[in-house]
Amino acid sequence: MSHIDKNSNYVHVRRDAKEYKNRLKKSRKKRENFSSQEVDVKDYIISPEGWEGIMFTFYFLAIPYITGIVFLFLFIARADMESFLVFDLTSFFIVWAIGYEIVASILIVAIFIAYIRYLSREDKVQSNRISRRNY
Repeated sequence: MSHIDKNSNYVHVRRDAKEYKNRLKKSRKKRENFSSQEVDVKDYIISPEGWEGIMFTFYFLAIPYITGIVFLFLFIARADMESFLVFDLTSFFIVWAIGYEIVASILIVAIFIAYIRYLSREDKVQSNRISRRNY
């Protein structure tokens, strides 16, 4: 008889473990992955209604170019206007490429920081769920 009780307990524990595993899988599927989150560009870029394409093109050209000029002025010319004027700023593509690399690096770091914040937020949510189950 004790053999039957041990087996029945084993069956119940095993069944409970499977149910928990299935619930955990369902909750993981429900949660949104970091890479599947929707990002609306209109939240980050100012543009009048109907002019989005023109403004995005302007931003794509202007932001890296201005960043490249500021970088050349501050770090290469060391904020000296005479040294800065010696540079050949007529080569738009070179200045734009320098700024593009800087902007891309900043965006990659910002995405990485957002991912770390997302992970820490998910850890807090999971620890709250576990602590609720224990009580």
